[in-house]
Amino acid sequence: MNQEPNNQVVFDAGFIFGIIRRYAKQLSIIAGGTIALSIFFSSELFIKPKYKSTAIVYPSNLIPYSTESPTEQMIQLFGSDEIRDEIIKDFKLFEHYEIDTNIQYPLTALHGMMQENITVDKTKFESVEINVLDTDPKVASDMVDSIISKFHKKAKSLQREKSAEVVVILGNQLKLKEAEVDSLEKQILEIRKDYGILDFTQQIRSFSRAYYEELAKGNAGNGDGRMDKVMETLGTKGTEFIALTENLNAERAVYLDIKKRYDEVLKDLTKELTYSNVVSPAVPAEKKSYPVRSLIVLFATISALAISLLTIIIMENRKRLSANQANV
Repeated sequence: MNQEPNNQVVFDAGFIFGIIRRYAKQLSIIAGGTIALSIFFSSELFIKPKYKSTAIVYPSNLIPYSTESPTEQMIQLFGSDEIRDEIIKDFKLFEHYEIDTNIQYPLTALHGMMQENITVDKTKFESVEINVLDTDPKVASDMVDSIISKFHKKAKSLQREKSAEVVVILGNQLKLKEAEVDSLEKQILEIRKDYGILDFTQQIRSFSRAYYEELAKGNAGNGDGRMDKVMETLGTKGTEFIALTENLNAERAVYLDIKKRYDEVLKDLTKELTYSNVVSPAVPAEKKSYPVRSLIVLFATISALAISLLTIIIMENRKRLSANQANV
């Protein structure tokens, strides 16, 4: 007589299919009941539906920091505490999310719900996608718009703060460079006044021609020697005049470069810029996004059938083992 060893659990395919055929009616009742209950418990009576609003934006006119890309910088700004706190205040999220402020950590609970309902992610196209889930589709849409608006405000504040710092730095450089230019101009003016050097290149060319003509005639060294003194003056002070003039031209070029940058930053400090391009604006959703009732029903039904079938298989296998032991 064939028999199985004691306490051995054998789940062969024929045994399992036989159980399914025998208990098909009971399993159908379990499946039907699970479907009905999961539909009921996933209704609005137990789970508030949530509606999703989405916006897709590209960064624009952001001042670069470190090695972050504009998209990464935009995400950092979206996640700032300042924007989060303003959203909490504007939409009264403690009340809206029905969080009791008397619990031990109400702010932690609120932040957790915000992380669950508000997501800001980078897309593969270097844009940023903002998603907000809420029980009110209008609130979800308004919250997306508010987040974008507050991002603009934050980006503008950072840009103007940075521009203001640069304006001060460039302004100080301008003052120093202006003082250097004024000093050089004063020294050149003194040489012109005291030694009559106005255009050294032209003067030395004309005077040298006359001097050497007189020298050839044997007259340059005669008389009161004024031509020799002028030549000596042009030789000594002329070199200084040329050095000062070249230095002045170089300092003026640097001054004009700083002045150009100063004017540009000063313009940035006051002009109104757009820091994002909204590709896909947020709109109130017509259909709920959560919960997905079909998935709940499917998961609950499969789970109930699997647990029920496993329980029946174990019970039937025990009966089979008991019968085998009784026949020993």
